[in-house]
Amino acid sequence: MLEKLIVEGEELDSLAKDGAYVGKIISGLEFETWAAKVILYLEKNHTNSSLTEKAIKVNKSLGTNSYSNYQFLLGTLKAAKEFE
Repeated sequence: MLEKLIVEGEELDSLAKDGAYVGKIISGLEFETWAAKVILYLEKNHTNSSLTEKAIKVNKSLGTNSYSNYQFLLGTLKAAKEFE
């Protein structure tokens, strides 16, 4: 499941668009679905991790600084993979 989420996340980068004033932005149903799956995975597999707590906070603010939040979520998954 972890590898699948990483691959899905990497593919989502193609949805990122240049925003007028904020750099890259990413949004849409595919992105929101992926982000929800990331949170569910982290809650299930890394319950007491401070990164899981941060990911939950990031997920609550996906509308703001979305590309940076996307990068954080994808980076968290890649870090989790290295420890499994």
